Amino acid sequence: MSRLFRAALAALSLAAMLGLPSTIHAASPAKVAIIVGPVGTLTPTYLALADAAAAAAEQRGAVVARAYSPYATPGNVLAAVADAQVVIYFGHGYGHPSPYGGLNTAKQNGWALQGPASHGTHGDAAGEIAYYGEDWIVANARPAPGFVMIYSNTCYAPGASEGGHEPASAWVAAQRVAYYSRAVFAMGGSAYFATDFDRGAADLVGRLLGDRAATFGSAFVSDHRFVPSALTSQPHPLSGGQAIWLHRSKYTDGPPNYWYAFAGNPDLNPMLAWDQTPPTASLTSPEPGASDVRPGAKVTVQLSEPVIGISTETLSLRDADGEPVAFTMAHDPASLVATLTPDAPLTLSSRYTVVASAGIRDLAGRALEPVSWSFVTRLDADPLSATLPIVLESGSHELLRFGPDGTVAEHRALDVVDRRWLQADRRARLVGQHGSWLEIDDPSLGRWWVAESGQAHALGLVEEVALAADTRLTLPPQEHLTHRFDEAGVSLTPGIEIAGDRVVTVDRRRVLDGRTFLRMTGGGIAGAWIESTPAIAQTEASARRVLATTERASEARLVLEPGLRIAFRFDRAGRVVERRTLSDEEIGSLALTTRERSIIGVSPFAIVASGELGGWALPEGPGIQILAASRTPDVAD
Repeated sequence: MSRLFRAALAALSLAAMLGLPSTIHAASPAKVAIIVGPVGTLTPTYLALADAAAAAAEQRGAVVARAYSPYATPGNVLAAVADAQVVIYFGHGYGHPSPYGGLNTAKQNGWALQGPASHGTHGDAAGEIAYYGEDWIVANARPAPGFVMIYSNTCYAPGASEGGHEPASAWVAAQRVAYYSRAVFAMGGSAYFATDFDRGAADLVGRLLGDRAATFGSAFVSDHRFVPSALTSQPHPLSGGQAIWLHRSKYTDGPPNYWYAFAGNPDLNPMLAWDQTPPTASLTSPEPGASDVRPGAKVTVQLSEPVIGISTETLSLRDADGEPVAFTMAHDPASLVATLTPDAPLTLSSRYTVVASAGIRDLAGRALEPVSWSFVTRLDADPLSATLPIVLESGSHELLRFGPDGTVAEHRALDVVDRRWLQADRRARLVGQHGSWLEIDDPSLGRWWVAESGQAHALGLVEEVALAADTRLTLPPQEHLTHRFDEAGVSLTPGIEIAGDRVVTVDRRRVLDGRTFLRMTGGGIAGAWIESTPAIAQTEASARRVLATTERASEARLVLEPGLRIAFRFDRAGRVVERRTLSDEEIGSLALTTRERSIIGVSPFAIVASGELGGWALPEGPGIQILAASRTPDVAD
């Protein structure tokens, strides 16, 4: 008994003992092509066997294409065989070796079909029948990749000799199976079966389709007429990597013969053989490489076919540091879409990566090729309602432009001899950069970004944020001077010198004239401010821009003067997640009221109470009046 045969029996026995699932259905129905060539008076018998095979296939969800005598013409046969996962042939056989001379690949090891003299009958004499050998089949037939070929009741196909001829030796039987099957493997087929058993093809196709995860070897040995001691195996002499199984047993009257054969890899199964394409995945929302992605966006991944093994481990979302982001996943097998809903809004001005790993497999067990996609969230930009006047101090400045993914696309050096006054239309935190940046809006310079610092800044206080109480940082090794703020800015009174390499806790951050200051909370220096650089004071993650929120004593009306107005929607931390420009027409159609006022950064905002803009914020200041709400007149009885 061969090793391959023992492995097939072992797998079959194990499945029976453990009660493993007996049926695994592929994503789409298989196509089965059934050919019945003319065999004279035996044709009705062959047609009945073919119908039994067709019924077995259709009961298991297959689509059956029939090319039956007297219409088994070459054209009809090729049309039926096209893209078929299983091809079953019933009819005359002309194999090699045979008593009729040497090898003739134009006629042997193929199909006997309706000949040129056929006139709608099942005749198999003279020109009523024509043999189309392996050459013609390989050149013209186009079944599906990995197809299975089944020869039923076909002379020589399982190795046996014709009746009345000398029984085949083991060598002759193996040669016949080898020559018949080599065309199958030449066309990319996966397995060859040949049976002379009554209903052998029907039973076999039923097993192959009923459990597509079961191996070809187990499908072979599961026939109720199989005799373990009758099986021998050997390497395929004409198709490398394949095996030949010969089954010699007593089936009809007379001596034992080779009624049943297999060629191929007995450890392969139909699912793997027919599904030769691994699954793929594509990011559909956001698009790969997208920028300006909303922080509340969901991530959707489209799969190419039904899969198993999809989970938060095999499909993950990671931040810029490669750390996993918690999310809830919904996988819809019908639409083949996986939806990732982050447990918390995504961070603004951040790069995220979606990773699909090889743990995702299709129903055939083929692994998805690992793939990843990245996208960038919306910029964390200040809620500016107008351009911001800025100044570039004397000296050399590095200006940058960025690509959609946040990477640096261009550099430019700008030398300023004397102070240069410009306008910035955005102050924002950029992807992968420290601190805040100013986007220059100037006709002569174009749109370049410059890092905010004491050399490139707006005048006065432009930022005030609260930090988490336990925010800690290590001071650089040099000496540091503490500062005290008064109403006019930084006090000129000398502060306390603090040694470097010291860990301090801070709870506030201010940016004044482009310089970053942090308020310390510990020990005798509580309340004092210390200057730092954005690269050292990486506190953005804990920054809260909402400094105060107060309820108004009563609801007030918001009256806006003509002109474009920008409204903002903030998250809980006070970061802008949406902005909207309001036209005069829109403003005139809205009845705006407010009950709440928030200080965000250094600016006051009126929060719209209800209506279409409910929850949105309008910057207080010139162009907006906050008036007491008018009393609603009593309704007369």
